[in-house]
Amino acid sequence: MAVLKIGSAEFERRYREKAKDLLDLASGLSDRPVPGEIHDLRVTARRIQVMRRLLPKSVRALQTSKRFDLLLKSMLNRTSQLRDLDTLMSTLKEHSSSLPRELLVGLENQRSDAAARAKAACDVLVDSPPPDVDPSEISGRTLSRRLRKRARKHRRATAELLSGVLQDESKVEELHSLRIEVKKLRYLLELPEKTPRELPTVTRWQDSLGAIHDMDVALRFLDEKDVELKGWALVDLRRSRHQAYLKFVGESRADSIETVGDGSSLIGSAFSA
Repeated sequence: MAVLKIGSAEFERRYREKAKDLLDLASGLSDRPVPGEIHDLRVTARRIQVMRRLLPKSVRALQTSKRFDLLLKSMLNRTSQLRDLDTLMSTLKEHSSSLPRELLVGLENQRSDAAARAKAACDVLVDSPPPDVDPSEISGRTLSRRLRKRARKHRRATAELLSGVLQDESKVEELHSLRIEVKKLRYLLELPEKTPRELPTVTRWQDSLGAIHDMDVALRFLDEKDVELKGWALVDLRRSRHQAYLKFVGESRADSIETVGDGSSLIGSAFSA
């Protein structure tokens, strides 16, 4: 496995680019944003968040930094409901023939309220932009060390969760936790100047786990609703969810026997503690 390294100048350049992207997306958010806008905004915010956690404590302790981090967290919280509604509506629309129209109309109304809250949080964030990072005040060696430390943490958590979910698809919470760990690991592995070999695997796993999670959200939503004929939608969703789970299991097992240059398994190299 390649050693994860990033220099201070390269880190600052990428940070500056992501900060500009974040402000452009937040300031340009429409009153009725489409799902793609929210997705891009949240992904950019998460990447900024991952980068900021690599900064020295002395930088993160500055008042401007602490304020921005709080506003960023608030924006992510406000947009999470909108993201969840988009995911739920998209999943349910595939089974709308067995669901009452009023159900989807109600979700549309909830989305309008959530969009207004998300827009307000973005407006506040734009007024307090990400503080600049001075490459002369950060050490590439320190950044690289913190990058490796955080990557090891998420690799370890990924490996532990993976071993538990491959034999039991009913572990909804564990699959959700695995998706979060894989997502954090992916954003870290995007940072090194030399792209790690395991990044495509992590990206693929994130997509597959995301599909499972989307259906779990829809299944939980329908289970809690007293809706006539919802049984047909539940049967279809459970079948699709099972197929998505089997797809992920197949991918993860294929990746576990793929070899890297030194002959060790990809999972052993990429996700060992």
